[in-house]
Amino acid sequence: MKQPLIKIFALIGFMSQWALAADYQSPRSIGLGGSGHAGPLLNDAVFLNPSFTSFLPTYSVGLNYLSFNGEAAPVAIGSEKGKNYSVTVQDGRSDVFQAGAAYTQRVDATMVHVGVSKAIKQRVSFGAGGKFFFSDPTHSAARDAVVSATVIPSTWLQVAAVGDNMLENSAGQERGLYREYILGLKLNMKEIVLTYFDPHYTPSLSSGQQYGYEAGLEFVLMSDLFLRLGMFRNSNVPFQGGRGRGYGFGLGWVAPRMSLDYGLSRALEPVAAVAHTFGATLYF
Repeated sequence: MKQPLIKIFALIGFMSQWALAADYQSPRSIGLGGSGHAGPLLNDAVFLNPSFTSFLPTYSVGLNYLSFNGEAAPVAIGSEKGKNYSVTVQDGRSDVFQAGAAYTQRVDATMVHVGVSKAIKQRVSFGAGGKFFFSDPTHSAARDAVVSATVIPSTWLQVAAVGDNMLENSAGQERGLYREYILGLKLNMKEIVLTYFDPHYTPSLSSGQQYGYEAGLEFVLMSDLFLRLGMFRNSNVPFQGGRGRGYGFGLGWVAPRMSLDYGLSRALEPVAAVAHTFGATLYF
């Protein structure tokens, strides 16, 4: 199909100036401590970096499920335990532009994300995207915008720059959607260990919280089996609806047309909690 339906929705979202953000983390990104902006795996580009979709030449559909349990209820979501899920679709094969979209149901909100990207050279791409945020149970709405770029200067280095929540309007700020600048780095060490480091800066936060990072290691145990470790500080913890610190762990198995992934996130702040998430992605 020359004009897949996903592209129509993505273009509408872009023209509406919705935004994109890491408001939901897949098992892959959770296992890496939320890092991976310079090299989102499979459908993670929808949440982390829309410009990277141009380097993922597949049609793919992803399903993710997450459950969490905390020692207390974060104010942001008003629940100490709950379940979230997300459905994503991505089309990276078009010659015109590449696009992705996601529907996410969290305990505190329903969200729709979209993103479009275009490679201007073989190893340089730009992207933009958006989200629409419905706060449950009041159904009040917020929207924002993101821009991003990815450069792949060599086989061992990938670099991304992401400007998230660029509109930073009052409705978004009430939900913690502050403007954030993210630098993503990915180092490929002989296809054995992949290193991710994503420092970020959020100007509107207090001085002690403006700077943070996500970092992760991905070990290639076998050609189709991956082990992931990660940590984060002053970073968005989507299942808590706020920022904090903690660490992650994950496993992934990749088949010719399918990926199965598991991730664990242990939040230490602002409220101690554990999340388990499972995901399956079909691509063709």
